[in-house]
Amino acid sequence: MSYAIAAFYKFVPLEPERVEALRIELLRVSESLEIQGLILLATEGINATVCALPESLVAFKAALREIPELATLKFKDSFAPEPAFRRLTIQVREEIVTAELPGVFPTSDQHRHLPPKEWHALLQDTENTIVLDTRNDYETRIGKFRGAIDPNLSKFSEFPGYLDSNPLPQDKTILIYCTGGIRCEKAILTLEHKGYENVYQLDGGILNYFAEFPEGGAFEGECFLFDHRVAVDSKLQPSQKYGLCPHCGDPATEDFTCGYCKKSGQVCEKCHVREHYGAACSKNCAYHLRRLAGVS
Repeated sequence: MSYAIAAFYKFVPLEPERVEALRIELLRVSESLEIQGLILLATEGINATVCALPESLVAFKAALREIPELATLKFKDSFAPEPAFRRLTIQVREEIVTAELPGVFPTSDQHRHLPPKEWHALLQDTENTIVLDTRNDYETRIGKFRGAIDPNLSKFSEFPGYLDSNPLPQDKTILIYCTGGIRCEKAILTLEHKGYENVYQLDGGILNYFAEFPEGGAFEGECFLFDHRVAVDSKLQPSQKYGLCPHCGDPATEDFTCGYCKKSGQVCEKCHVREHYGAACSKNCAYHLRRLAGVS
C-alpha cells in the first residue's frame, strides 16, 4: 500500500473568526477522508503537511480549492509506503511558521521566487552568488546545497540576529532556500528590510528542486522533514539512513539495543554520548535506566 503526501502553505490575511471557521471546516473534511498530518492556521494563512490514501488526498485537495482563500494553493507531492503521520492535528497559532515576526508576511504568491532550473543555473556563478540556508542546524547537518552558508540556527527566529552579526556583501546575488519555501517567504522580507536588494528565494524549496533534479543536482545529502519519514532523498523517497532520535527529535544514525526493554533503535550522536540516553530507545526507558542507576 502506498500513501500520498502533500505539503502546502499560503499567506493570506484572515480575520480571527474566519480562522476558527476554517479550523472547523478543515477538521470536518479531514475526518471524513481519513486525512492525517499537521495543519497550522493563523491570521496570516495556512501551513500544512498531510497524508492519506491517494484517492482520499485527491478529494482533500479538491475540497481545499473550493475554499475561496485557498483556491490557488500549490502542493508539493510525494509518496511513501507508510503514513508520514500517525494522527491529524489542527492548531491555531500566532504564525504559520515560527519566526517571531507576526504580521510580517508577503502580500503576493511570487516575491522574488526562482524556479528550480533558474536557481540551478545561478548556482554555477560562484564568484557573484552567495547561497544562504535558512534552516536549523540539525537540518543542515544531513544535507545542504554545495557551498551554501550554514548560519547554525537552533531555531528560525534567530535568523535576523544572524544577519546583524554576519553582514553579507551587498554587491552579490543572494540565493536563499529552505525545505518547502515558507521560511524563505519571511527571510527574504527580513533581508530586504536590512537593505539587501539582490535577493531571490528557491520557489517551493528543496522539495520542489528535487522534483526537477531527482539525481540531486547541486544538493548534497538528504532533506530533513518534520514527520515520521525523518528525511527524503533526491528522489523524494523516505530516508533509509536516518531515524528520529526519541530523546531530542533530531536525525538519528547510531544503532543500539535498549538497555531496559532490549528493543533495537537509533539515537542521534549527541544523545548517544549522554549518560544512559545512549542505551535507551525512548524517554520512558531512559527514565527507568536512570532510576536503576540511582540518578534523579
